[in-house]
Amino acid sequence: MQSHKFFTVFVLGAITIMISVAFIFWGIGPKDNVQTAFVASVEDEKITIDEYWRAYDSEVNRLKEQKKSPEEIEKLNLKDRVLATMVNRMVLVAAASKAGITVTEKELQDAIVTAPYFQKNGVFDPEVYKRALKLNRLTTQSFENTIRNDLIISKMSNLIGETAELSAEELQLLESMNIENKDQLRSIFRSSKSNQAVQAYIESIKQHMDIQIKKDLIS
Repeated sequence: MQSHKFFTVFVLGAITIMISVAFIFWGIGPKDNVQTAFVASVEDEKITIDEYWRAYDSEVNRLKEQKKSPEEIEKLNLKDRVLATMVNRMVLVAAASKAGITVTEKELQDAIVTAPYFQKNGVFDPEVYKRALKLNRLTTQSFENTIRNDLIISKMSNLIGETAELSAEELQLLESMNIENKDQLRSIFRSSKSNQAVQAYIESIKQHMDIQIKKDLIS
């Protein structure tokens, strides 16, 4: 019973920092229109209503692909969860900027051209990007910002997660379990602790940031 409780605590503690988003290739399409209305801001960066609803729709579609029913989705308090996730992303990006963590143009381009979403026969195809641009109604600027932030968040999360090692007691408990897949379980534990460390870091630095949230715009 103690082993199962330990496993449950760690697995339920895992969080998802990233929201799945569509990719659009740089240099294609118009620039973003300036949006004055925003649902949240972190320091000088804002989350526009359009960005929020795009992320919300993306998450709803992801859950539907997992065969979640409308009733199940409704119980998830999805509007607040999506907004919280987007704010957390911005907090990490702001913290990374202060820490001097950046993404080069080569890193950005490599991430895009190697993504399978816009390849044809294993090779990047500009026409696939153009169709994706029209389909997802995303612009070059929003695309680049999203991918760049994804890479920055990944770097920042990895740095924080490296500090979250299993304690001696936790390692001893793992070794005492009479199971075959200990390596897999150890990986799950470490991933969960890493996610918890990231979330704890986010909550701690939020206290020192100028954050505004306008939930009434999405209610």
